[in-house]
Amino acid sequence: MKPAPTLLLLILLTTVVHPTAVQAQRWLHYEPETVELDGRLVIQSKFGPPNYGENRKTDEKVRIPVLVLRTPISVLPNDGDDYNSQPVYDAKQIQLAFIAKEISYKDLIGKDVVVTGTLFHAHTGHHYTDVVLSVRSIELKRSK
Repeated sequence: MKPAPTLLLLILLTTVVHPTAVQAQRWLHYEPETVELDGRLVIQSKFGPPNYGENRKTDEKVRIPVLVLRTPISVLPNDGDDYNSQPVYDAKQIQLAFIAKEISYKDLIGKDVVVTGTLFHAHTGHHYTDVVLSVRSIELKRSK
């Protein structure tokens, strides 16, 4: 029995990746490469020490800054790097690590921002997203 032309067309269409899906994919690298990401800065509540959510009655409640990305990203692994050896696909949220205490972000919460820094893979209980961005600068996104 010969397959119908409509069925063949349907199979072909479902197996071919749509070009816009490929274009929307953004591939980045872990540190030391500097990246610039844009999105909305939000604060999320999470469970912290001592058990990070295993015992919600005694675990500390922490508030973490998160960049909700406008366009999802994927991150390529660094060969030979213990922390950054895992790829990450289609990340939509990135935890922000403000290492330099002089960088202020409180008045940017809930706003669209542009953040510059370096990416590293989560490796402690204090990291709540698969990829974390060590922030070098953060500023309000200017409308075009």
